Amino acid sequence: MSRTNASTETLLLISQYIPNEYRILLLKNLLEVYGSIYKTSKMTKISRTQLYRYLATDKKCYPNDEVTARILQALLEIKRAWTKDQLKQLSKEFSDVINKI
Repeated sequence: MSRTNASTETLLLISQYIPNEYRILLLKNLLEVYGSIYKTSKMTKISRTQLYRYLATDKKCYPNDEVTARILQALLEIKRAWTKDQLKQLSKEFSDVINKI
């Protein structure tokens, strides 16, 4: 198994645990970095139409696990430390909730 496949599989596993609203937050951050829907679409291989659906405020449409993994991959390439910090914070929040049980 190549490193790329392992990385993709790992990102897919991580994506399963990311709440929907947080998926949108990650996408918005990526859009802010790239500066345009077009460039974000090209880098993540997500259609512009679908990106607009995710960003729409009037109805809720969220990236699935595969799309979230692509968003994470793009963020890791350009903002590795920030992305890892965000995932660590999410993990901490999840752990805190579990500890309340």
